[in-house]
Amino acid sequence: MPPDTHSKFIEIRFLKMLKKILFAGACFFFVLQIAVAQQPEVKKDSSQVEGPATVAPVQPITDSILVTIILKHQQDKNLPEIRRVLEAQGFWDIFPPQDARVVSWTIAMNLGHIIILQIPAGSERRLNLSLENGAWGAFDTEIYLTYDYKSVWEDYVERREEAKADRN
Repeated sequence: MPPDTHSKFIEIRFLKMLKKILFAGACFFFVLQIAVAQQPEVKKDSSQVEGPATVAPVQPITDSILVTIILKHQQDKNLPEIRRVLEAQGFWDIFPPQDARVVSWTIAMNLGHIIILQIPAGSERRLNLSLENGAWGAFDTEIYLTYDYKSVWEDYVERREEAKADRN
């Protein structure tokens, strides 16, 4: 393959990969916006007396990371086939790992599950093994390190509004 053709080939592969990453990111933020917008408003009934909590509150995990997992449905299988594979491999018993906290779990139509987990630093191997042992064969998996951008965005919008006011 001539050098010029090889570099074009590499460039095309890079652009395809970049396109997939951007698409996944756009899907994630789109689904996140929908999930946030659809959260029900909880109204308390003043006639009921609240007792002590029956479930221990979730303790924040210190020294942790956020991970976004995309489980893409393997489209050569229908839903009953996917469920059989997951049950046979014990997916629901091993995923998410016990030390993980589910931050968000949504379904994007025609894509699959988009799951955000908070896991202790150093437990990436357990997470990876739970996916390899439980999800492969039913889902194509993608994993991305993630961080919460909302406070950064809010701060930027606030500073931008202040700058506009100063200009006027």
